[in-house]
Amino acid sequence: MPHPHPTARPRPTPRLRRTVLTGLVTALLTSLAAPAAHTAPLPPAPAAAPRAPYTCTGDQWPWGCVAECESGGNWHINTGNGFYGGLQFWQPTWVGFGGLEYAPRADLATRAEQIAVAGEVLAVQGWSAWPVCSKRYGLSGRMHTVKRGDTLSSLARKYGVQGGWQAFHAANEKTLGDHPDRLLIGMLLVIPKNSGRAQDPLGHVPAVFGPPLTAAPTLPIPR
Repeated sequence: MPHPHPTARPRPTPRLRRTVLTGLVTALLTSLAAPAAHTAPLPPAPAAAPRAPYTCTGDQWPWGCVAECESGGNWHINTGNGFYGGLQFWQPTWVGFGGLEYAPRADLATRAEQIAVAGEVLAVQGWSAWPVCSKRYGLSGRMHTVKRGDTLSSLARKYGVQGGWQAFHAANEKTLGDHPDRLLIGMLLVIPKNSGRAQDPLGHVPAVFGPPLTAAPTLPIPR
């Protein structure tokens, strides 16, 4: 009696093999990717940067804003009120802080020359020399304008900073970062509060600047 032949199984077609293989690969990749997606989600999209409330912040901050406040940004203004130029120098202040090196009056000097003289005031008296405008823009304290040849060590000696150049650097770490030797001409550096007084050409007589010629609402400067 002949033995029955086993039922022949159909051979998978090439198309079926490709479908099965694709399914296996997809399942494998999905299983591998799932934990990574759980442990490391995509970061959220960055939020749009807020707009500055003052357009003057892009005009050689902060001097452009102080001039905007004091004189409407007119660096050669002379209204006859006894105060001159973009920052509204009182004439004795202009003379006492070296302005005659540039021009007889502030309004006759260039913008850069007025800022240079104002920088000398800033080192002695700080932003309080412009009480209304400094409050408007959140400016406070004394600052040094970097000049050619300045180093943190020389500035610490000049202002008698306790703790030397390291303390001067700590007060300006946000500006200088980890590079205390990278001083740029014109850069404004905070003079630490525990420092001595800079040489005052007016003999401790306060520098005087005129009141703002135009009124403007007080708005916060973005930090």
